[in-house]
Amino acid sequence: MQSVLNYWKKHNVWILGALVGNITFICIFGVHVLNVTYTDWLLGGGDITQNYLGWCFFRNSDWFFPLGLMDNASYPNPVSVIFTDSVPLFAVLFKMLRAVLPGEFQYFGIWAMLCMGAQGAFGALLIFHYVKKKAEAVVGSLLFVITPIMLGQMSLNMALGAQWLILLSLYLGIYRQEMTKKKYMISWGIVGLLAGSIQLYFVPMCGFILLSFLLADVIQRRKYTRDLWAFLSYIGSAVGTVALLGGFSHKHLPDISLLGQSSFNLNGLLNPQGWSQVLTSLPVYGVNSSEGLAFPGTGILLTLAVGTVAWLLHLIYRIFVKRDKESLQIQWSWEENGVAYLVLVVISVLVAVSPKAAYGSDLIWNLDLPNWLYSLWQRIGSCGRFIWPVVYLVILGSVVWMEKKMPWETMAAVLLVIFGILQIYDGKWQLMQRQVQFGTDFIYESRLEDEKWEEWAEEDDLKHMVFVSYMLDDEELMYSLSIYAAQNNMTVNYFNYSCQTIRSLAAEHLQEEMNNVQADTLYIYKAAEEDKCFNPKMEYVEVDGVIVGKVK
Repeated sequence: MQSVLNYWKKHNVWILGALVGNITFICIFGVHVLNVTYTDWLLGGGDITQNYLGWCFFRNSDWFFPLGLMDNASYPNPVSVIFTDSVPLFAVLFKMLRAVLPGEFQYFGIWAMLCMGAQGAFGALLIFHYVKKKAEAVVGSLLFVITPIMLGQMSLNMALGAQWLILLSLYLGIYRQEMTKKKYMISWGIVGLLAGSIQLYFVPMCGFILLSFLLADVIQRRKYTRDLWAFLSYIGSAVGTVALLGGFSHKHLPDISLLGQSSFNLNGLLNPQGWSQVLTSLPVYGVNSSEGLAFPGTGILLTLAVGTVAWLLHLIYRIFVKRDKESLQIQWSWEENGVAYLVLVVISVLVAVSPKAAYGSDLIWNLDLPNWLYSLWQRIGSCGRFIWPVVYLVILGSVVWMEKKMPWETMAAVLLVIFGILQIYDGKWQLMQRQVQFGTDFIYESRLEDEKWEEWAEEDDLKHMVFVSYMLDDEELMYSLSIYAAQNNMTVNYFNYSCQTIRSLAAEHLQEEMNNVQADTLYIYKAAEEDKCFNPKMEYVEVDGVIVGKVK
């Protein structure tokens, strides 16, 4: 009993922070999504459906090496589960257990709850490091959990909900001097494994955080060998994990359409983009500007404003009441990790803005860069996501700044509660939208209603489905057909994955496939492309808005 009490006293800050995150999850997502056999909520379309179907195809696929490869979502070309954003860490783990899993199984509800719990835990630990007050740390953790960049991504792409990796990386950097070289190396090796096995965007993102602390120690002429060894450990672990999951199994073509269209807008920190009822959304540039969302929330802006007002009042008091002329001198203090934070802000903003920088709806510059550097940005794609570490520094700095400048100790905790409530209220329409999306008992209805689909499903010799027509412009139809294929253990020749190379390979292989049609395959055409249905070896039938070709 005494050991339990001692553990509680030592760890209650992060435990309570995790509890804040889990309670918030239940309030927004509900508990129904935690039912591992409830899969309909993942079939409403969008990236979440892509994530779930990626898991379904991966589960049905044979084992390959590297372990993350599957061939039934891009038959006959192998593709890694990394590129369906299906949280490869969990996908591989549960594929190992597939023999004992129920027929309908999903782990995304559990994953989302774990992410929000970890977000609250590390948020609390970061605040507590600076303020040394448990109440403020636990209350302030809520502001990390309900930030728009967290909730916005969590409801679109489950793997991107692992933003606690950013907080964990900051936490390790803060305590680097207190850890042995061995422990620091192992810790960053684990972060590399996690980032590489969850979502590729976190690999460079967490790497930039580690690099910032390394450069800060170099600039300040501190011992940096532990940082260097940790950096090597991180890179080795991350690259090795991606390789083991098949991330390097083929070349990667950059998506040139994303550059500048999904970057951080220079008005981003003050642009709610629909996450505020009080503040008006500002103009944006590009067709995918939500990827550059950086609005920390109204509660955080109020926290920062109150801290600044408290500082100014204190300064005025010192100057005009205490006649302390030294207060007029500006003191620049680089206590603890100020240099590392500054370096991180510079790196993150530069990458997030991209060579095509915009303010509002206007493109203010388009840098002429060397081809290799321009290509690197194109490979990054949605580079606006790299502003996330800056957003979390703003949240952390705002809470700590206000707490440090409040004249009464309890006032900061009270104000944090008030501002947390205001942030929830101001973003209530976004929160309610997610409550409806995830909390409502959703029943999936397929667009494939004709009896012919059941007849084909009962034919043992049918093993493949080939999309002859381009289907990605009709996502609902594409997913209905993919769900049918996954449920009946059939392959598809292409899918909505984030790897341009595999899409190109699928297009190249299609012509060869059509020149040698097989009896074990269903060939899918759009109903409007009847002119393509001329192969004398096949018979065609129109069902549910598509034409299905089958060898006679």
